Amino acid sequence: MKLTRAFGRASRTLAVACAALLSFSSSTAVVAQGGPGRAPVPVRVAAVELEQISNPVEALGTARAWEFVSLRAGVTEHISRIAFESGQRVKAGDVLVELSHGEELAELAGARATLQRYERDAKRLRGLVGKNLSTREQLEAVETQVAETRALIDGLQARIDDRIIRAPFDGQLGLRNISVGSLATPTTEITTIQEIDRLKLDFTVPERQLSAIAGGMKIEAMSQAHPNRVFNGEVMIVEARVDPQTRAFTVRGRLDNPDGDLKPGMLLRVNIISNPRQALTIPEAALVPLAGDQSVFVVKKTESGHMVQRREVEIGHRYLGKVEVLSGLSQGDQIVTRGTLHIRDGQAVTVEAQNGAASQ
Repeated sequence: MKLTRAFGRASRTLAVACAALLSFSSSTAVVAQGGPGRAPVPVRVAAVELEQISNPVEALGTARAWEFVSLRAGVTEHISRIAFESGQRVKAGDVLVELSHGEELAELAGARATLQRYERDAKRLRGLVGKNLSTREQLEAVETQVAETRALIDGLQARIDDRIIRAPFDGQLGLRNISVGSLATPTTEITTIQEIDRLKLDFTVPERQLSAIAGGMKIEAMSQAHPNRVFNGEVMIVEARVDPQTRAFTVRGRLDNPDGDLKPGMLLRVNIISNPRQALTIPEAALVPLAGDQSVFVVKKTESGHMVQRREVEIGHRYLGKVEVLSGLSQGDQIVTRGTLHIRDGQAVTVEAQNGAASQ
């Protein structure tokens, strides 16, 4: 009899314990599903923005002078005059160096005097031929002498011009390598001249990006010498062949350099602005990958506060901590950027401001 009562009390105790365990498990399941009784999870959000973006192509390039000439004498002669200083900026046509040309000047003066005499003879003979006092053959002979003398003068002037070296274009001179009295030959470099108000920028790009670059695209270039400055330009031409050894192709761009801060030979970091466009962007931290797909949590306002809704998105280009959204979101949507690991679809949330306080 005592054994039967003890067994009954044990059975009742076990039944109460099982009922309590079932009640606890049911309550836990409800809370885990975000149902009644679970406190809202604090999250931080950001708005979907419409921005101007692009697919930048990065490369390293070398700056080159827009025009560059090594100035040399066309003949062998002594230098009689130097009219420039090292590093001077000059205009096209400015005289830089004169070689000795006294003999040519004397011959030119004699030829001009001869030309004047022949021209007077031709003028006199024309009058006589009109009066039938001279023959046309005599007039034609004098006119031939006039033409020959003019050709001689042109030749002498060309010889003198060969001995006067001028700037071929506007630019900046290099170092002076000669002195007055020294003998200049066609192999003697007198100085250099280069145009640097604008520069050529040559760089190579892998062949896989060939379709992403075309003439006219904008370029941004940076130099270690000017780390806080961006130099703007554009793509001029894309080389028509790919190097079979490096599998890369050469691109030539143009850079504006009005202050002359960039120098030929500098190494520059280059960004080519490819496919500029307006696009929706979100912080990359908002993405929730799942089985190869990407989704985000969109915050919706309810009567009692806020809740989140999982939404699949199609993404495009990633850049600087942000990602382009091709579909699934609209401008102005509020998405969760912090707290995604602690929420699920339909979860109640509280929106925190950047300082950690709850946002209403």
